Amino acid sequence: MLFLRSRLRPSLQRSMCVSKQLPVARSQRARGFTLVEVLVAMAILAIGVSALVSASGASAHRSKLLSDREFGRWIAANQLNTIQAMPGSPEVGTKNTEVEMMNRTWHVRTRTKKEDLDLLRMDIEVRLTKDAEGYIYSVTGFAGSPKHRF
Repeated sequence: MLFLRSRLRPSLQRSMCVSKQLPVARSQRARGFTLVEVLVAMAILAIGVSALVSASGASAHRSKLLSDREFGRWIAANQLNTIQAMPGSPEVGTKNTEVEMMNRTWHVRTRTKKEDLDLLRMDIEVRLTKDAEGYIYSVTGFAGSPKHRF
């Protein structure tokens, strides 16, 4: 074939080279993705994006719950410290109060029981709604007789 190529006119040699290069040019054009490959890639991306959106929504919800729980902890600790710092003994029984914090009204239920001769147990529960069954935060503390306090 080399022998023939060298004896042909230059224009014929070029056309043979072009015809030999045609399969190469076709393979270069066939390097793209097929429709099925593109659809599979888009499906994988859609699943990944939906998982990220779902995770971010759940994270925002958990963040609000944790924020409410932390404020409830502060309120319960403040109530307990206030009762323990009072010069007299708190009354035995249940007491419901409302506290304003972070532009919201928090409902605090304090249950005081006599545990021992000179010891009172106080269970403090913090809620966002007055009649809610569950509480956001609860703390238990004790107060001794005022005569034994410093």
